[in-house]
Amino acid sequence: MLHPFMGIENWDRIGMSVEESAKTIQRIAYVDRQLMRIEAGHMAARPEYEIKGALARLSWQDAEHHEQFRQRGKQLRMSTVAFDKCPDPALQELMQTVLDSNTTLELLTALFEVIKPAQMAALHAYKGKAQPLVDEPTFQIIKHQLIDREEQMAWGREALAHVAETASEAEKEQAQRWRTYIQQLLAAAGSITGWEERVPVDATARISREPFTMPRASTRDSRFTTHVVKNHGITFADNDEGRFMQMMMARYFEMSPAEGVAYVHFTTEGKPWSFYRDTARHMWDEVRHSWFGEAALRKKGYDVYQFKNWTGWYDMTAQLFEGTEAYSHLTIAIEKAAMKYPPGKREEWEFCRDVVKDPLMTTFQDFDWADEVVHAGFGQRWMIEDVHGGDARAAQAEAESTVRKRTVWMEAQGDHNKNKPAGSLGGY
Repeated sequence: MLHPFMGIENWDRIGMSVEESAKTIQRIAYVDRQLMRIEAGHMAARPEYEIKGALARLSWQDAEHHEQFRQRGKQLRMSTVAFDKCPDPALQELMQTVLDSNTTLELLTALFEVIKPAQMAALHAYKGKAQPLVDEPTFQIIKHQLIDREEQMAWGREALAHVAETASEAEKEQAQRWRTYIQQLLAAAGSITGWEERVPVDATARISREPFTMPRASTRDSRFTTHVVKNHGITFADNDEGRFMQMMMARYFEMSPAEGVAYVHFTTEGKPWSFYRDTARHMWDEVRHSWFGEAALRKKGYDVYQFKNWTGWYDMTAQLFEGTEAYSHLTIAIEKAAMKYPPGKREEWEFCRDVVKDPLMTTFQDFDWADEVVHAGFGQRWMIEDVHGGDARAAQAEAESTVRKRTVWMEAQGDHNKNKPAGSLGGY
């Protein structure tokens, strides 16, 4: 006889009610949302380059995990208004403390030795308690999320071991004290699900920290030299080869715009959930674009550390722009403008395909163009419609004002590279 229920086991388990199920996934999702924000903030604050980029990816993945559970919560009769509220002050204290991690070692220890393993344990616990027939949609979400989360853990363990190699004994000891404190805060919340006994934090384990704030200037590790002026000290030939080199560099330097989006994501308050989901995606896309350029340069045999790494986008975001100006400058002044043809993103792709005939950069520019269309949509949604009430002229006026502010500010930072090829790219 063929197994009933398509092989689903434990079909006679009573399981949880709709209300209990919704409240449990709300707790799990709340932690995901806080992880998204923590990872975005520390993406800009952490100097280690590979970790910086990875935190952007983690932030986007955790935003998507939250979104999946948020939509499931609606199906389980919990309104998004209710779902978006903090379900437990103890969870809030836990995640605020993780945010306040002082060092990369502390942050990775908190994430990959406490919080993310607890998240995975919560998902397995949920599967062990829920009724698998009635809650099959949640089971499907969990099954696919566990793949992401297991990959996160694999990377996290490797990154943690790498950082620990160069840490002092005092730094390692402090990280372990931090781990103990985070574990106790988790226990005080009844773990992620809230199902476990709540154990008050031992007063002797508490560690006092200043609240986390975004850095005023961009951070890079010791392999890099940096400059706030783009392409400072770099000369490009006035020909197609020079333009192609500049294009690879333009992609490579998009780590700074990624940090700028992280700043917008972290510091902007009071927006709908979808704003934070969009900006988490936007941040990760800019990191991917930076990796496009790095991959192209490495493929050509360049030492990527020989160039002064551009940090000016983040620095002007944190130091120059006010209110909505930073996101206006990125999405309207730069990315919306890049939709024009020619030159624009389409022409850049055609240049790589038809003039330089470089297959790898052709692929990179093809997907860069696709992503920029998405980002222009973010500008339409969050700048034109949300900020300016649908008034495209007002949004454009603000964007043009940011260009003027940037020009004056950059001129004050040092000499610009005047030797640019004909038809050189504008953009970032």
